[in-house]
Amino acid sequence: MTKLALITGTSAGIGREACALFARKGYRVIALSRQPSGVEFADLEMALDLESFDQIEGLAGALDNEIASAERVILVNNSGYGQFGALRNLSESMWQKQFSTHVFGPIKLAAVCLRLCEQHAIPLRVIAVSSVLSIAPQKMKGAYCAAKAAMNTAHESFWFDEQGSKSLESVSLVLPGPVVTRFREHALAALQPLLGRASAVHREKYKAMEAALAPGARIKPFTASASDVAKKIYRAAEAGRPKPRYLVTPQTYAAEFITRFVPRSIQRMLFS
Repeated sequence: MTKLALITGTSAGIGREACALFARKGYRVIALSRQPSGVEFADLEMALDLESFDQIEGLAGALDNEIASAERVILVNNSGYGQFGALRNLSESMWQKQFSTHVFGPIKLAAVCLRLCEQHAIPLRVIAVSSVLSIAPQKMKGAYCAAKAAMNTAHESFWFDEQGSKSLESVSLVLPGPVVTRFREHALAALQPLLGRASAVHREKYKAMEAALAPGARIKPFTASASDVAKKIYRAAEAGRPKPRYLVTPQTYAAEFITRFVPRSIQRMLFS
């Protein structure tokens, strides 16, 4: 029997690096993404749209034999993208997609995996890739911050809900700061529909954000690599006693300290 890693958002970036790392460590890897792109490190690749509960539930049949023959299952809820822009400008579909991708879909997938693991008496660990912005909100990024904060709370609640399960070993969150991936490219694409209808009060903020997300824009200091994040994910998967949270990059450590010990009024000045 081999250990099984189910990883979402594997077309590039953190998900792809996680596939490579788990494969090198001897795991059987199943890559899950909206548009499968031939992940060479995966043993199996499946299409998954996290906005569809029906499609997530439909995976159960395909995953059943894989989970039944596993020694342990690691679910990595990594899929994500940033919907930036002033909150007053966001459409209902933008809000829905942001929360479906980061909260509704990942928790549904965790529930399906737990059900299958319980049926076959297989231990399960759930690892969700969140963000420093889940604890330190920033202007013009409110929907993404809210969705990632909800991702944290939903996964923590999933852990508390399932304390009676004989299969669920742990639920951990990995919180990176800036990472070199295609995140900015995708965030810029999601921002485009808002640029033409920005109100006067936000016009300069949209220009600044568009410039910050543009190809060739300056990379922030202490930006991590996708490999750095993948290593923290693997640490959570292999730890004898997994921690509830794993922080990546100095920005995340700083945000954790500030939000824990600094008064809220000062936090607003620091994060504005």
